[in-house]
Amino acid sequence: MTLVSAILPTYNRADYVSGAIETVLEQSHDETEVVVVDDGSTDDTTERLAAYEDDDRVRVRHNDENRGISASMNRAADLADGEFICVLNDDDRWHEAKVEKQLAAFERANDEVGIVYTGGVVKQGERVVRVYRPERRGDIYPEVIARFGLHPHSSHMLRAECFELGGFDPDFPRGVDWDHCIRLAREYEFEYVDERLVERIFHTNNISQQLTHGVEVNRMVWEKYREEIERYPDIERRLREKQCRAHARVALERGQRRRAFAYARRAMGYERTAESAFIVLFAVLGRRALGAARRARDAAMNWRASHDE
Repeated sequence: MTLVSAILPTYNRADYVSGAIETVLEQSHDETEVVVVDDGSTDDTTERLAAYEDDDRVRVRHNDENRGISASMNRAADLADGEFICVLNDDDRWHEAKVEKQLAAFERANDEVGIVYTGGVVKQGERVVRVYRPERRGDIYPEVIARFGLHPHSSHMLRAECFELGGFDPDFPRGVDWDHCIRLAREYEFEYVDERLVERIFHTNNISQQLTHGVEVNRMVWEKYREEIERYPDIERRLREKQCRAHARVALERGQRRRAFAYARRAMGYERTAESAFIVLFAVLGRRALGAARRARDAAMNWRASHDE
């Protein structure tokens, strides 16, 4: 049976990491292993991981100091023995049939496919606050430079050979998923399983929930791939729109309505999107309207998620 490795970086997530490990061990596909790299945690993570020292399906390594998520994932990938490697964040959970269904997708796919991903949800308690629906397959380069759109990262299963192209970039403290997929898309095709097989747990320490996350990731992608971006005018235009929109969103959250309006207008000059139009509207109407819109969005998201199941 095919061995599948899950690479699991963790840092100060003692309350989450055991659940992530268990979600791999409970897979319907029996031949799985978990490679955990503790990135210099200072909480009770070491004690939680010690509970698995007699389980040969779980291997744990500890970094002497905090090296960042990319370095930790690379160390885990180097240790993994699987023919396929799955990414797993410590605060994410898998459906028990995730690995089995992805392996079946690889069996049906052509040899050019290197990555199979799935849909997923973000939950805050019992409330669904976001739904990820996979929509892109095949050759996604250079489109992936303009838009990642392959969430959640914890749904990604890769052929182990993909890492021969290089691992995760340590210069990316965030956005490592987007950067890695840009490089993979040059050489491999993508496929997906159209099911919600990953659950992300929403909490205030999610890196992706930090206010300036989008601005910083867009900037890093722009700086690293500038030459490629400039070869594709449409990609450059869409990235500029995305960057302006990210700035507008930050300004709106900070109550800087005039600044948000200006950035959103600039974004719409590159490409008209519904989000930029809404930012313009909320910049005029104020934060109370923004809060009401978010509540309506969350209610609609919960209704849609419950009726999709």
